[in-house]
Amino acid sequence: IHETVVFRIESRSFLKKFQESNGWHIDWNKIPSDIEVYALALKENNEIQGLVGIRKDQNACAAYIHWACVAPHNNKKEFNQQKYVGVGGHLFAIAADKSMQWGFGGALYGVAANKKLLSHYMEKFNAEYLGIVHQYQFMINEYYAQQLLEVYHYEWNET
Repeated sequence: IHETVVFRIESRSFLKKFQESNGWHIDWNKIPSDIEVYALALKENNEIQGLVGIRKDQNACAAYIHWACVAPHNNKKEFNQQKYVGVGGHLFAIAADKSMQWGFGGALYGVAANKKLLSHYMEKFNAEYLGIVHQYQFMINEYYAQQLLEVYHYEWNET
């Protein structure tokens, strides 16, 4: 167990380090401007362990997860290595935390990359299948969002 810190990345030029070509699944500097990007990092050295892009969705009264991705060195399924476990749960907890801050009680939703990942979210985070807008759309209600916040701990480093 390591102490972690969360901070918002506002610089698109800083996000150029996190590209699909080096294991981050998308080019993070090209995401829509209304998406807030947060990094989960080790407190001891600020080494980034994962990124999550979130948008405040007033119409849905929830936080929308645009994309969440563990660092390549934590991606056991694709790179056969996992330096730290629990990073994905932390990223979902960050989204739940922002939902709380925005007055949505922790409710969040998003779209899984595939059926296997959707099943993982349903099993691990108690996500509910929606499938309204996309075949892999899910949501996590306020109750289960609170459980995420009770399990995954970090400090906010906001300036």
